[in-house]
Amino acid sequence: MSAKAPARPRHELAQAVFRSVYTSREQCQRRQLAAVLLTVKHTLRGLLFSWPLYLMVYAGFHADTPVNLFLWALGIPGIAISVSILARGIREEYKNRVTGALLARADLLRLLRGGMA
Repeated sequence: MSAKAPARPRHELAQAVFRSVYTSREQCQRRQLAAVLLTVKHTLRGLLFSWPLYLMVYAGFHADTPVNLFLWALGIPGIAISVSILARGIREEYKNRVTGALLARADLLRLLRGGMA
C-alpha cells in the first residue's frame, strides 16, 4: 500500500509511532473495509468462474431422483472446493497487501483494481 511497515523498525521511537498509527481507529476501520472489499471482489470473481456448479445444484432441485443425486454429487463438493479456494485467496491477499501497512483512502480502490502490491 502507500506506506509498508518495515519488518522490525530499528528505533524504538519509530516502532512506537508506527504501532500508534497502525492501531488507530481510522486504520482499523480501513483494514475492516479492505477485508470487506476483498471479500466482495473475490466472491464476484468466484461466482464468475463457478456459476455452472450453482446451476447444477439448482437444477438438482427440479430433476428426477437419479439425475438430481448425480447433479448434487458433483455440484456440492465443487462448491465446497470453490469456497475453500475463495477463502484462501482472500486471506492471502489480505496478508500480502493489508497486514502491516498504513492504508490511505486511495489504497482501498487499488485493492479492487489489483494494483500496488
